[in-house]
Amino acid sequence: MAEVKRDYAKMMNMFQSTAPETQTTTSGEHIDRENGCVELSISMLEHFPQHPFELYTGERFEDLKESIREHGVLTPVLVRKLDNDNYQILSGHNRCECAKAVGFKTVPCVVLSNLTDDDALMIVLDSNTKQRGITEMKISEQAHIYALDVAVNKRQGKRSDLIKSIEKNLEILSNDAVSETLSQFDTKLDTTQEIGDKYGISRATVARLLRIDTLIYELKTRIDDGEIAVNAGVELSYLTQSEQEIIDEVICEFNYKLDINKSKQLRELSKSGKLNKVTAVDVFEGRYKKPKTNSKPSVKAVTLKPKFLSKYYAADVPQNVIEEEIETSIDVWQKIKDKFNGLSVEEIKEQVENLLEENI
Repeated sequence: MAEVKRDYAKMMNMFQSTAPETQTTTSGEHIDRENGCVELSISMLEHFPQHPFELYTGERFEDLKESIREHGVLTPVLVRKLDNDNYQILSGHNRCECAKAVGFKTVPCVVLSNLTDDDALMIVLDSNTKQRGITEMKISEQAHIYALDVAVNKRQGKRSDLIKSIEKNLEILSNDAVSETLSQFDTKLDTTQEIGDKYGISRATVARLLRIDTLIYELKTRIDDGEIAVNAGVELSYLTQSEQEIIDEVICEFNYKLDINKSKQLRELSKSGKLNKVTAVDVFEGRYKKPKTNSKPSVKAVTLKPKFLSKYYAADVPQNVIEEEIETSIDVWQKIKDKFNGLSVEEIKEQVENLLEENI
């Protein structure tokens, strides 16, 4: 089945330009034939479930409320019809709340139809990020938006190799690599670039913030408040939830500061299964010592069978030439495996073959 890629901006423009007489009305609706909007009762409007954007409070809420009191709701609210005959707000939660606060009974709406839940979510993300400016939001809020966008791409059947490449590159990006250091393979397969282009940020930033979204709420709050740097948060994201809770408890109890080096040490302890409250305190107090690793045992010699070698080399090819080419091949193979970290041998072969076909 061919992938269908919706252009949500065009979709919204299409509905906004729909002639009023083609829109169906039910009880509680009133068509304003001047601007083509439907006036809906605020009591019929439901908030989008688990709305990913923080609603206005304080001065920002009061400013919008006063503007609506004086001028009315100038920008229509985007909604979709629900099975219970109510409407779900896709864009305009703050406008609705402020209109309700000043005593308005209805607000102008544009009703979008034939939307899947994922379509609705993408309109929520796209319309709200354009209105608010995503880089002005809290770090944790940005991270959640990128994570939701990736999740929708997965569910809508976007190429699985592109989605996997985000996850595989996170390890590289968390180790202070910059985008220029990633190979040509990654450029072709990395959805972080696509999402970065959409929101106007680098793919490295997208990758790091996807990791931030996996943190527990308390650590996300510390990042939003500037107590923990994003790069340090990325390292903490590889800890289990219970380990993250220990770190937050220790920081809260002793008022410790966390830097990138300490966060890497905590990750090392987690990887070795030795992270607990005592060892975490050792890290924060500067008493952590990286465990000594035993020297690697010598690799045993491997003999390649003549039957296998004959598939690639004629009988008169000198042995030293064969040995040199095999050594070079192994070096290249190791680099390829590093770039596709976590994939099976068969998956890597498939990825490389696809790339070769694209470049022929």
